[in-house]
Amino acid sequence: MLRGITVGAGFFGRIHLEGWSRVENARITAVVDKVKGKAEECASRYGIAAYADVEEAIEREKPDFVDIVTRPDSHLQIARIAASKGCHVLCQKPIAPTWEESVELVETCRRSGVRLMINENWRWQPWYREIKRLIDLGAVGDVFAVTLIRHDPDAYYSPPFPNQPYFVDMERFLLIESVIHLIDVAGFLCGGIEGIFCRMMRVSGVTKGEDTLHIHLDLKGGAWGIIYSTRCSEPDVEEPVSDYARVEGRKGFIRLDRDGTITVKPLFEPERVHAYEIPKLGYRGDSCRAALQHFVDCLLRDEEFETEGEDYLKSVMKAVFAGYESAETGRFIKLESWPSRG
Repeated sequence: MLRGITVGAGFFGRIHLEGWSRVENARITAVVDKVKGKAEECASRYGIAAYADVEEAIEREKPDFVDIVTRPDSHLQIARIAASKGCHVLCQKPIAPTWEESVELVETCRRSGVRLMINENWRWQPWYREIKRLIDLGAVGDVFAVTLIRHDPDAYYSPPFPNQPYFVDMERFLLIESVIHLIDVAGFLCGGIEGIFCRMMRVSGVTKGEDTLHIHLDLKGGAWGIIYSTRCSEPDVEEPVSDYARVEGRKGFIRLDRDGTITVKPLFEPERVHAYEIPKLGYRGDSCRAALQHFVDCLLRDEEFETEGEDYLKSVMKAVFAGYESAETGRFIKLESWPSRG
């Protein structure tokens, strides 16, 4: 039985703690938050200890791993502490707010000999796992385009982004905080990312950073990824379950509607609804718990994570920061040649 601590008792920290309560072969023994009252509130719900200081929690709890669920600008400092104590690290995306800090966090864990997984739970949503399975089975032939669309109106809520109000003050917002998920999904479905072109806007007037964007990705095997996301427009259905997605292959297409329905349409044949199971518990199809279970299973079996720190750095994080450069310069950027400096 592995022992861990969760750092962060905010909106997503609480989602993690619920997921951890149903993970096999691991137990969270403590939650840490700089606002100790928040940690104590979560701790009382799960019968665990509460701390305001990460180092104290590690010294007392002796965990095997540290689950980092805090704002991106704190990830590096917490990872340094965890790695120095020999604790494996599960770090919420993005790795860090800058490329340099992201590289340093990955290198810190590597030098300390601890495992690092980036918690990218979107790819663990059951609809994307099922679409990936259908692609691999050849349901629509060779894929040449993946379109991912997401609308949210929460920039217009009063107050904006009530679950995570700090979004308003992020100098870089939508791409690094939210669309990073969809970039990873596109790479997951098609085997990787090779290049990016990005355009972005500020529509709501309430955010310092971008709140609407369009992305073109070059994916492995010659496929395209097309992503459109905004936090300034209502979705087509009330309380959507999933994103909208369309995977186009040479023998048909797969469509994901925002109620979670997957439809398969072979070329020139009738479409059919594809039956699959969507778990009723947990966050977005229980994707958070699935990602946490994967982390534990890989640690116990000494297997590679799907989102190893170094791999995620060189694919998704590269795409994110290259995307910002693309938006600033108006250029398409190949990941193999980025960064051009140093």
